[in-house]
Amino acid sequence: MDFRAFPTLTELDERLPVYLVSVGHWDHQETTYRENGHPDYQWLQTVSGRGKLQAGDREWTISPGQGFCLYPHEPHAYFAVEGDWDVYWISFRGSLASPLLQRAGLAGTGIHHVSEPERIASLIGDIYNMTQAGKDYGGIDYSQLLYTLLLELLKTTGPGSQAAEWGYAKLRPVLQYMERHYDQPVTIKELADHIAVTPQYLCQLFKRALHMRPMEYMNRERINRSKELMFREGGIRLYEVAERVGFESASYYSSVFKRLEGMSPDQFKRIHGLK
Repeated sequence: MDFRAFPTLTELDERLPVYLVSVGHWDHQETTYRENGHPDYQWLQTVSGRGKLQAGDREWTISPGQGFCLYPHEPHAYFAVEGDWDVYWISFRGSLASPLLQRAGLAGTGIHHVSEPERIASLIGDIYNMTQAGKDYGGIDYSQLLYTLLLELLKTTGPGSQAAEWGYAKLRPVLQYMERHYDQPVTIKELADHIAVTPQYLCQLFKRALHMRPMEYMNRERINRSKELMFREGGIRLYEVAERVGFESASYYSSVFKRLEGMSPDQFKRIHGLK
């Protein structure tokens, strides 16, 4: 069933970091040619059939499970090439629209593989259903669900998304080991041995899945545990905190804390009213 909605935008809506402009679904997407592009950011998710997207001097074939991103004012055309091209679409604007898309690897007009296409189509359908619920919902509610959709795209688009999921699953025993042994000296070799890989490969897994090195993750774990400790035992001395969360010295603990938190442990305690 075809459907579309264009919610009325207020001045307040247009100040939101991301806000909905239009949303819809076509059982069979018709040929669309825009010499001057579209004024909004758009995401179109293919459910069935195949289509083609043309933008600049490039052309892509779009298959089921793939979606495509359109950036504002970029000339483009798209049309069906096989079967009924079933497409969900959503248009949006806002100051965070471009940063979120770029963070997801959607740095311009083009097509992308989606590891969970049903989830994306379902979210677009949910946003449409919300627009049909009358006065019960408004721009902030649409924005909240739109933000969820954009975060979902961040998780599921691009060839690296499945690799990152696999990498995180492979790392789970290491992360659990870190949680249990944060208060003890731990080496990269010890962590690598825990899942029978080389230290070099472990670093690659961390970079791919978490975008950080193993010891950086361990230090973040230790710093978070130190904050819990300061709340739990208000009068605890700094050197005791450092020792109990696995740092070799109070000075090193303080320097790592300041680098990660932007303040010293003493400043953290003062801000939170801790003695």
